[in-house]
Amino acid sequence: MNIEFQTPYKKVPEKLISLIRNEILEFSHLNKKISKAEVHMREDKDVIMGENIICDIWLTAHGDNIHIHSRAENFELSAKEAIKDLRKKVRQLLKKQSEKISA
Repeated sequence: MNIEFQTPYKKVPEKLISLIRNEILEFSHLNKKISKAEVHMREDKDVIMGENIICDIWLTAHGDNIHIHSRAENFELSAKEAIKDLRKKVRQLLKKQSEKISA
């Protein structure tokens, strides 16, 4: 499993990056087909304060790609919202893959 992070220099705490990494690793244990994750965290200066912190997460699972985009007032809230949405998408992917196997 390959996990890549792109974050603004010294703006995202290492503790938050570790939390995100651990959550993604947990998803890879649920679905062995997940091979890559990319996490991009950034600040959007063109949007008013309150929803200008962005967390994008891409997962690749052998032909299936998942993209989650969240906006919040800080990096922690944005990441937690993205992880919550990602958890739902991974469960949907697992269900879809198990239906293909049983069909």
